Amino acid sequence: MLIFKNIIILLSFSFLLTKEISIDLISTNDIHGSISKQKAYFMNPKFAPTIVGGSGLYEYIKNTIDMKSSLIFDGGNFFQGHPISDIDKGKTIIDFMNKVGYTAAVPGPYDFIYGSRNLNYLVDSSEFPFLISNLICNDCDLVSKNFKKYIIKEINGVKIGILGIVDADLKSKVLSTNIMNIEVSGVKESLDYWVPLIKDEVDVVIVLTSTGIPWDREDVYNEFIQKIIDKNEIDYKNLNAVEMGYFSNDVDIIVSGGFSKGYRTPWTDPNTGVDIVQNYGNGTSFGHLKLIIEDNKYKRFDYVIKNNFSQTLLADDFAENKDLSDWIQDKNNLALEKLYKPLDLNFYEVDGSINQVNKNLNEDNWNFPELGNDENFEIITWNCEFFPTADEKTINALSEAIHDMDVDVIAFQEIKMVGWFGRLMEKLPNYDFVISKHSSFMDQAIIFKKHEFKYIRDIEPFAENDYNFAGRPPLRLDLFRYADSLHYSIVNLHMKCCDSGLNRRKNASQMLYDYISNEIDSGYSNFIVLGDWNDDLKDNYGEHCFDPFFNDSRFYFVTQDIVDDMSQASYPKEPYYSFLDHILVTRSFLDDKDYLIKTIRMGDYMGGFNNYEKLISDHLPVLLSF
Repeated sequence: MLIFKNIIILLSFSFLLTKEISIDLISTNDIHGSISKQKAYFMNPKFAPTIVGGSGLYEYIKNTIDMKSSLIFDGGNFFQGHPISDIDKGKTIIDFMNKVGYTAAVPGPYDFIYGSRNLNYLVDSSEFPFLISNLICNDCDLVSKNFKKYIIKEINGVKIGILGIVDADLKSKVLSTNIMNIEVSGVKESLDYWVPLIKDEVDVVIVLTSTGIPWDREDVYNEFIQKIIDKNEIDYKNLNAVEMGYFSNDVDIIVSGGFSKGYRTPWTDPNTGVDIVQNYGNGTSFGHLKLIIEDNKYKRFDYVIKNNFSQTLLADDFAENKDLSDWIQDKNNLALEKLYKPLDLNFYEVDGSINQVNKNLNEDNWNFPELGNDENFEIITWNCEFFPTADEKTINALSEAIHDMDVDVIAFQEIKMVGWFGRLMEKLPNYDFVISKHSSFMDQAIIFKKHEFKYIRDIEPFAENDYNFAGRPPLRLDLFRYADSLHYSIVNLHMKCCDSGLNRRKNASQMLYDYISNEIDSGYSNFIVLGDWNDDLKDNYGEHCFDPFFNDSRFYFVTQDIVDDMSQASYPKEPYYSFLDHILVTRSFLDDKDYLIKTIRMGDYMGGFNNYEKLISDHLPVLLSF
């Protein structure tokens, strides 16, 4: 009996000595400027519920947690993707994050969309640090004191060290001019250096990263482990957040951004035990966990709401802060007013200067045809599948083709790696270009001859509501052409693919039709709309998205002239042999003009279609010349 009493006393004494505290961890990632209210079409396209937006996150934080014992993180890509970012290049989103009271953030690749100088200005305006443990600045523009290699935050006697690992593949994802004099250390190399350095100073280690948890984390992890088992070569530099976890000894939590796909439960790495979290992006959700600390050591996490980490900001579940909602709405209205303001041609001064043309190019491996001449206006639509499909080989082959063809304008779709597109343009000194700023993935780009045109502007209609455009709002480029003294609006599309996307393509087409019709009613009518429509003009009634334009005599698909000639199919692959890439024009500027429309059979010049597909794309380019 005495022994039993002594055991109880010892257990009680031990319990009293155990120090357990909880710390709120709240995170966002890939906000992409979407802090205003929005409709959740991805949940129910016909009856979309309302997502309350940033004012709901603010209200939840202010009413739920103690800011002094909490951590609020963002995993990068915080401002690009919504017209709000166009009014001040991200300053509005920084102001919002200051109001919320973020603890720290890490930059994502899209945060360099306006260049490192702009990012430095934004970070200098922030009231919290941006962590860049693996960025090396060699006299670069990232000079703000708010850039830190790491921070240590003490909460209730617990010291928490926080690192920031930036996506190490910046050079592939960002134009080189936007990250000048910036080097990025590899993920494993950075963990191996920084974690031991701060571990002796802190009780808990958290890594904030923009490397991203991929869409299929279990499959990716299993493939990664198999590589280790098979002793295959591993890219230790460009590890994603799940792969990073395998090497994260002495790290307790990884908070990730970089993908808009979120997970409702953390991933726990079987090798190191580190817990890894990521939310859905585009301002639709946030994450909240309680970190349980015992005797100054991280022990576990507890869920806060509905046994889930990630919470969708539905208006039915979360209240909004009225004052902040009004502030956001004012900013949103300014952005949309700027985006949809009719083009005032009198506003733009046009000079008549013509630059010299550089005809030199080192590449000469193929016998591509010359399609351009001084009398005609030539424009091509070209889906370059997963550009660059063969890295440097793609750059060499495509640059040679563009140089030899010598056309005025090319609209590209499916640009997967923006940094590689910059390398392509370095080999094409006669051309200038614009590229998507608001696409979620697979950007569009338009290149044009510097000496033939004057740039007026580029905008992306429906960037605030791009669900029907599959996260890829149209890219509109307005140009003045010296040869005929006319203005042209070129609209580059990449519609949602496959049968499952038909309703979205129909909705997108109607939206685009209404937009262009309004522009024409405002007095401007020279439109060329081209790209990958992911429908065939030969499709049966009701099985395509073209009807709004078919039913209006002001518009004409010039590709109708060749769509029945299967030798000119723009997607010449069985079993989906079809014509998906189209060029639509407003008749007003094309009437009474001779024109040529044709698909360029690239395999004829590259030793067969299979060779072309390996080097450039599975779609063929389509040319309009008039």
